[in-house]
Amino acid sequence: MSRWKGTDVLEYTDGCRDSLVVALGFFDCLHVGHIKLIERAKLLAFKNSAKCAVFTFCNDPFEVLRCVKKEQILNFEERVKKLNFLRVEYCLKTTFDSEFSKLSPEEFLDKLLDNTSIKGIVVGDDYTFGRGGKGDVELLKSKCLEKNIQLEVVPFAMDNGEKISSSKIRSLLLDGDIELANKYLGQPYFIDGEVVHGMKRGRNIGFATANLTYPSDKLKIKSGVYYTKVFINGVWLKAVTNVGDRPTFDEKDYNIESHILFYKDDLYGKKITISFLQRIRDIQKFTAKEELAERISLDVEFALKSKL
Repeated sequence: MSRWKGTDVLEYTDGCRDSLVVALGFFDCLHVGHIKLIERAKLLAFKNSAKCAVFTFCNDPFEVLRCVKKEQILNFEERVKKLNFLRVEYCLKTTFDSEFSKLSPEEFLDKLLDNTSIKGIVVGDDYTFGRGGKGDVELLKSKCLEKNIQLEVVPFAMDNGEKISSSKIRSLLLDGDIELANKYLGQPYFIDGEVVHGMKRGRNIGFATANLTYPSDKLKIKSGVYYTKVFINGVWLKAVTNVGDRPTFDEKDYNIESHILFYKDDLYGKKITISFLQRIRDIQKFTAKEELAERISLDVEFALKSKL
């Protein structure tokens, strides 16, 4: 088997040296429904001696359409990382701007199909495209028939009679239900960031922390203390992560800091990944540092005992 070289990122209008089967959609968080669709695209690509590609936006369309900033569950860089994990050969990206929003359904398809060698397309059965979302699966079927392109339409992913959706996962993350959110995401929710200098209070009470720069385009999940794992130097290590403010020190900014169990080395300036596995508790205000240290000891014990 050839060594995996990673996901190549291209503009969706660029030409490609390989024949492609493309999964079309926003894929804003790559949940299990999206993954199901991508796996179908990979299978169709294999049958056609082609490569699998996924189309996505590198920004948030809602910010353009509704002039409202809506933080993303996974930002573009994190989605590319997950596509790489799923072994998708190509990510076809574009920026959703005012010009793109004005493309008719036919114009969007022409730009896509005229610049890439596409043998197949896979979409969900609610897929819409083009100005005002006026393009639908029926129009896509007609265009694919005209161009001799195979089309597969994948049904919704459901759980207990309810459609699995990005909006549902967003609500779960805002409510702190990390375990159900992870079930729908198909893998733990994660944050990538660079370790920066903090106030170094943790080390003074025996629990040094790695402070992370929080991506500005990233959804702020419910504040609390979480059991997490941190990816450092090719290894996943157990950690306890505080997300939100620090009332004991009268700090109200939204922060993220992880106490990585049994890790002593310097991480400043390094990029790490934090995967969220379980929510341990709400953030509390303590009157003394000793009380805080005692509570963190219990959080660490929780992490040590967890089988996740």
